[in-house]
Amino acid sequence: MSSSARSLSGSSEGIGIAAEVVLFVFIALLLTIACYELKKIVKLPPSPLLLVMGIILRDVGQYIGDLGPTVKLLDNLDPHLILLAIMPALIFEAALSTDWYTFKRELGQIIPMATTVVMLSAFLTAVVIKYILDYDFTWEQAMIIGVILNATDHVAVVAQLKEIAADKRFETLIEGETLLNEATVIVLFTVFSTSLESHAGYEEGIILFLRLAFGGFGMGILFSLTMGYIIERIVNDAMQETNLTLVTAYLLFFVADGTSLHVSGALAVVTYGLYMSAYGKTLISPTVEKGLHGFWNIVATNMESIVFIMGGMLLGSIFTKTDQDLDTKDISMVFALFVLLHFIRGFSIFVHYPILKHFGYGITAKEAIVMTIAGLKGVISIALSLILYHNENILEAQKFKDIVIFFTLVISALTIVIDNFLIKFAVKKFGMETLTDVQENMLVGVTTAILQHTQKKIDHLRADKDFNLVKWDEVLKLAGPKRLLIQIMKNTKVGAKLLKKHPHDEPNDLLKRYSKKFNLTTSVLTVETRRRFYTTLKGIYWHEFESGQCLGYTSLILIDSCNRALDNESQTMSDWDTLEKDLYNQREMRFYNKLSKIPLLGRFFKKHLYSKIITTYDAASTFIKAHEETEELMDQMEIDVDEVIFHEVMKEAHLQIEKCKDFVRDHITDSYPEVIAEVQSKMASHTLLIAQRKLINKIFHQGVIKELEYEHLIEAIDKNMRKLALQKAPSVPSIKEILKNRFRSAKESDIESLMAMIEEIQLQPDETLFEEGKPSDGAYLIFNGRVKEYSNWIDQELIIGNIVGVQHLLQEYTTNTSTAIALTSVHAAHIPSSILKNEAFIEDCYKEASEELLLLNLTKFGLDGVKEDHIFRVVKNSTIKYFQINSSIDLKRGLLVLWGRISKQYDTYSFVRPIKKVIECVDKVVVLFFPQHFDEILRSNKTIPDAFANYYLRSMAKSMKIDNYAKHDEDEDKTAKEH
Repeated sequence: MSSSARSLSGSSEGIGIAAEVVLFVFIALLLTIACYELKKIVKLPPSPLLLVMGIILRDVGQYIGDLGPTVKLLDNLDPHLILLAIMPALIFEAALSTDWYTFKRELGQIIPMATTVVMLSAFLTAVVIKYILDYDFTWEQAMIIGVILNATDHVAVVAQLKEIAADKRFETLIEGETLLNEATVIVLFTVFSTSLESHAGYEEGIILFLRLAFGGFGMGILFSLTMGYIIERIVNDAMQETNLTLVTAYLLFFVADGTSLHVSGALAVVTYGLYMSAYGKTLISPTVEKGLHGFWNIVATNMESIVFIMGGMLLGSIFTKTDQDLDTKDISMVFALFVLLHFIRGFSIFVHYPILKHFGYGITAKEAIVMTIAGLKGVISIALSLILYHNENILEAQKFKDIVIFFTLVISALTIVIDNFLIKFAVKKFGMETLTDVQENMLVGVTTAILQHTQKKIDHLRADKDFNLVKWDEVLKLAGPKRLLIQIMKNTKVGAKLLKKHPHDEPNDLLKRYSKKFNLTTSVLTVETRRRFYTTLKGIYWHEFESGQCLGYTSLILIDSCNRALDNESQTMSDWDTLEKDLYNQREMRFYNKLSKIPLLGRFFKKHLYSKIITTYDAASTFIKAHEETEELMDQMEIDVDEVIFHEVMKEAHLQIEKCKDFVRDHITDSYPEVIAEVQSKMASHTLLIAQRKLINKIFHQGVIKELEYEHLIEAIDKNMRKLALQKAPSVPSIKEILKNRFRSAKESDIESLMAMIEEIQLQPDETLFEEGKPSDGAYLIFNGRVKEYSNWIDQELIIGNIVGVQHLLQEYTTNTSTAIALTSVHAAHIPSSILKNEAFIEDCYKEASEELLLLNLTKFGLDGVKEDHIFRVVKNSTIKYFQINSSIDLKRGLLVLWGRISKQYDTYSFVRPIKKVIECVDKVVVLFFPQHFDEILRSNKTIPDAFANYYLRSMAKSMKIDNYAKHDEDEDKTAKEH
């Protein structure tokens, strides 16, 4: 063998240590795949299966060729490697997947469970070991055993919770306890092991405890904020963003636990994981977030599987070792201690029962019993016992070390195997995983809709000639409606009982019997309808963030408001009332407004003020949009709820929408128009960029473009997204910018000349801009505030960017046709009617005034009987053009002459029907060309009102079809992503 080959293998004989490690990892992962497949057959949790596989691998593998050294490798494995290589991933993934809102709400329960319950249990375990099991250990030794054996394993607990369907809040309580328990136990272990090594006093132990705890928390916060700052500036880069979370978790654990800082790495990573759960998920790019969670889920599952297999191998090694300092007493005592640990944990929990009952969501006695059994041991206990076993600084205590490793491995195995079944039994016995009657009733409604859809599909397939040879008896047995119904009913309380009584009934008969079994009160159905509204709303809020329609921080505020509403689902909807208090404090806004005017320092306060206003407006606009979408979705849902109840709940939701709209109008629209412009601009930009990205991904996967072209295109879009993400706070748009946006046909020089003509004015509420019947002197462009324009032919409210009385700019109106008053403080610019002397403004002015012009001259245009909405729809899709003398005009689409003269036949107010003719105009003229296909509609309808109505209906249907196509594309993209 060459020297290079020997260096890779580690020795000239066997496969070498490096290869042994690699072989072990991949054998462990192969066994993981086998266990997860076996789980589907034997219906057992994977953790006990993995443990058994580990025992078999250790006891049998040593006799199989090169596998022998591999399975014995664990005997001399440095246990610190388990902490540094495996624990950061397990802790971070557990914290990342935690429901932050529920965790935060239950913190008053979780902290006692993870601290004082652990300490009391560790002390009582030490008492049992010294005085009941009669082991001659010192208090420090007994306490360290107590700490190790009271470490609840998050991996094992979460794996078990996946197997049951208990209440989500209760599951979060158990998960939260195990998460913080790990950090607490590692800190306590460090304190007591240091005491054993150096015989330190209690004062030094307390100081060390505080250093580890607070130092770990501080280190976690520092790394979290730094990582959050960096990751927010990385856009749509899955590799970079995922790698950053991975590197931060491991580097944080190492810096905290493996350097001279010597603070708690476990607590630091828990803090970092909870930060990511609470705030970090919106710092990650929406296109990356789902994949990142998937990555961490795979890493954690593989890590926990390897640890369970290692635990099984260590347990197997006990049966093969001949040099252990153990006797029959130790074997009998381990089983006694296993039972006693349940009583100790149960006693500690019930001592804390008053706290657990009155904080958070509270717990029942039944839940306290399940929590007693849920103290599963696993990776933490095993890793800590191995560290203690290999600790060379603890001398003359071999018997103690052997007992620790033996007790830990056996009790961990017993809890994984036995307590798994006890938890499942207790949850089922106490009825904690069954649906409530109202939920089961809702399920009946959904099931009915699914079965009806399935039956229609069967009928369609049977009528299809391509399915003439189908064996329908076999198809119905395998995928028919009855099979689906039976499977659903078997898993429900009422359904299972009904199925036993009527096993041979047809699906329709079963459904009729099923639906009659429920007799629910109005209040129960109302609460359930509200609950489903809020859960749907939460999903829409998150979708709005993912699609770039609201800011990340805003989505967190809105989702939090849904969670709080779900906590009070029995009360009338008031989610906007709650949100308004959180978002907007008028005194605070006035205070910041005053501070923003201070020289030099004012800009910092102004930036903070704008930040709050942006968040408020973003939240309010998303609230309105999401609520309206939820109302629509709920209306389409197949849920079995009384129509009166449903409409009452929708009425509650609609009232909140109206309150939100009033708030936006009163506090944002008038005072901060620049914020509206900023948020809407960002939304539009983000929407376009995401649409471009989706299209590029689609055509790339279809093979239309090559990889290099794809990368260039994606890079260009992501560059724009980064620029958008780092945009500065909004500034008030200048008068010049507003004028350029309003008169888009005008050149720079035209805008400059207009600015010299306009006159800025300030109006107070109820002050009149112009009055109907009085001489007209022009119109008003609004810069800030809100104006009402009204007459017998018009009634509208106008805001920033709108021109009030735009019709008065036209040459034919020398007298005001309406009245306009300020509803709020208004900043506007008076535009004189002489503006039309400059031809650059003619086309834009008529575009702006076209609707008013038609409404004022219905009879002259021959539009009598045409509804206002129909006119607006036609005008919206029409094209307005200004032509010079002798210009050619195509009459094939039909048109209205708004001003001027095309010919002797067609002058101002003429309605020109579609004809295949091109003529030269004899004068300057402004015309409105009808929309595409309107000519066909005019020909096929006898009257003009009918034609306008027909076009209105067709265009509405077309808009809905386009929306449906867009929604269909979104659904397809979502489905493809999920696959």
